[in-house]
Amino acid sequence: MLTDTIRSITHATRNVFRSWRSMLLISAVYALLLALLYFFVAIKEATIAQVALTFAFAVAAPLLFFLLQAMIASAGANVTGDGNPPAGVGFTLRRSLASFWKLLLVTLPLIALAFFIAYLLAKAQNRFGAVLPDAVTPSRLAETARGAHPSRPINWKMALFSTIRYLLFGLVLPLATIHLWLATAREGLLSAVRRVFALPARAFAPRSVLIYVIGFVIFAVIPYFILFRTTQTKHAWIEIALLVTRLVVVFALTLFGWTITVRALGEPRTNLAQEPNEAT
Repeated sequence: MLTDTIRSITHATRNVFRSWRSMLLISAVYALLLALLYFFVAIKEATIAQVALTFAFAVAAPLLFFLLQAMIASAGANVTGDGNPPAGVGFTLRRSLASFWKLLLVTLPLIALAFFIAYLLAKAQNRFGAVLPDAVTPSRLAETARGAHPSRPINWKMALFSTIRYLLFGLVLPLATIHLWLATAREGLLSAVRRVFALPARAFAPRSVLIYVIGFVIFAVIPYFILFRTTQTKHAWIEIALLVTRLVVVFALTLFGWTITVRALGEPRTNLAQEPNEAT
């Protein structure tokens, strides 16, 4: 299983860098999405024009997000199935523009399911008395380290509900969503809906889970620590340069890590089995 997983990630990585023109297009869409999100948060709703612009960004950002996911899923598809390189920029753009609304449509039930699960977990947490602990501040951590404020015992009920939340919203639902996106982008909406009950068997297979976990470290965990770990310097221009460098690295890791993960999850086993023969 580990060998198959590494082979899937390696094959997906090679295809990503081989189709660099498609990645340039995907990078541009991703940068535009981040810009829309930034201006959506930064704009103050004071005038009618600003309110209209904020509303336009609120509508455009989800559409651009699903267009990005359609491009990632479609660009890695082997249309002919005969081992040819991934589709080019033109095909990727046309296919994505024609199918991104399908990804949005199939995601709506999963969003509703996520809200329903969050509601049930909140009700169960209140029912079993697993209350949230007090906010942990830097001063409180310093007091605990000095022994001035004794550490509290572990709240096992809270730990259990937190673990369930992380597993459901960090692993189960994203994996199911990715495989549903792949099936919709590559096989069509009706075919994905017909196979919706068969997709979990593939989504939660050991190989699929391992690929996602490795990808999660690359596109989520490492960028988080890079982004929020600051380096103190006495020179303002060095600090600005370090900030820009961190932002560029985080941009690359999130985009390429997510793209490689999605494409590795969509790699058919038949192509992977033929890969060593092709290399020889």
